[in-house]
Amino acid sequence: MKITIAPEILENYPGTHIGWLYACVVVEEKNDYVEALKKNLPRIVQEHGLFKTEELSKHPRIANWRKIYSEMGVKPSSYRCSLEALLRRVIKGENIWNISSVVDCYNCVSVMTLLPMGAYDVHKLKGDLTLRYGKEGEIFLPLGSGEEITVKDTHIVYADEEKICCWLWNHRDSRLCAVTTDTKEALFFVDAAQESDAPDVEKALDLLSCHLEAIGCKVKAKGIINKATPQALHV
Repeated sequence: MKITIAPEILENYPGTHIGWLYACVVVEEKNDYVEALKKNLPRIVQEHGLFKTEELSKHPRIANWRKIYSEMGVKPSSYRCSLEALLRRVIKGENIWNISSVVDCYNCVSVMTLLPMGAYDVHKLKGDLTLRYGKEGEIFLPLGSGEEITVKDTHIVYADEEKICCWLWNHRDSRLCAVTTDTKEALFFVDAAQESDAPDVEKALDLLSCHLEAIGCKVKAKGIINKATPQALHV
């Protein structure tokens, strides 16, 4: 499987750096180690200087993602990047996500590093995976919903050779390739859309590796694709 950033994405967002990580995973409904990570998130978010949801849009990273979402033709206050959605929940003190050990783990690392993350079940992917613009008429099937979303050519998506895997870059995953308790191999992604965030992508991959290994997963390969190296062969 090849992992690629389409030329059109790099033309419009030349600072894009996508970290990827392949791991054999053990997915549990709940894990004590991950629950401990969750408890530390409010403190970590405050250390980032984020105390109120109203302040999120002023943070440079969130502001940049909001700009990108506007350029995709959607209202960023209604369609948020995954990172902003997670931060809002932590700041509000709401019941922090409880999906599965692996998904909860990478969501924690996303908050810790202030970089959006996602993951797919490798055995549910078909062919190569590409970050690209949508094609008119494509349909996206969102996780946790029975609805169908019609994709526009201004929308940035992760897609394999037969389906949209994530809509609006990192807004929402597809129910067709989501990580579940049956998943044995997963492919994780770390998103950075501007050059200034690039140094943190490698750190995020290392941190994700550490926490995944701590819950029984085995990291097999990882790397970064960008303008200089827009394609990687997933091993």
